[in-house]
Amino acid sequence: MKKSLILLEFKNISTGFFVLDEITKNFNVSMEILKLLCPGRYMIICSGNQGEIESLRKYISEIKENEKHKHITERLVSGVDEYLLKKINKSVKFSDSVKSLGILEFSNTVQAIETADFIEDESPVEVLTIKIGLGMCNKGVILFEGDTSSVINIVNRIEGMGLKELISSEVINSPNREFLKSFHF
Repeated sequence: MKKSLILLEFKNISTGFFVLDEITKNFNVSMEILKLLCPGRYMIICSGNQGEIESLRKYISEIKENEKHKHITERLVSGVDEYLLKKINKSVKFSDSVKSLGILEFSNTVQAIETADFIEDESPVEVLTIKIGLGMCNKGVILFEGDTSSVINIVNRIEGMGLKELISSEVINSPNREFLKSFHF
């Protein structure tokens, strides 16, 4: 099932709680993910019909005009497969037949989730996990697998988009079995 989402990341927890209260009072949306992120950040992911999500996005834009609440990252993402949300912070176990792995590292969780949706829509690779809230800088990392040419192609496309949040990207061709067995993420 496809969903319309709004992804919200707050640079301080109190603003996140304030906005969460406003959302629950004023909008008919479902809370998909509510998560404290490191260090001192908060994330809200809501789903709902396109009109309600768009109204919420406009409301968030108004809130951001206040100097006190200007540090909110928000994205509206339409047509997200429900199963993609289940891949957030999912543990990965590899089969012996991994052809190539792609790894994308972002400076924030919102861009990682938005990019994972793009990958699922635009390429034949499979997103394995979207790790969010990693480390001191609250990074987001996407790990995906597929045939070598597909993995290289989607990594090149994403690098070519000029996303300021993209920190690094790697393609691991024919990963070693020992690597796959010992990999924990």
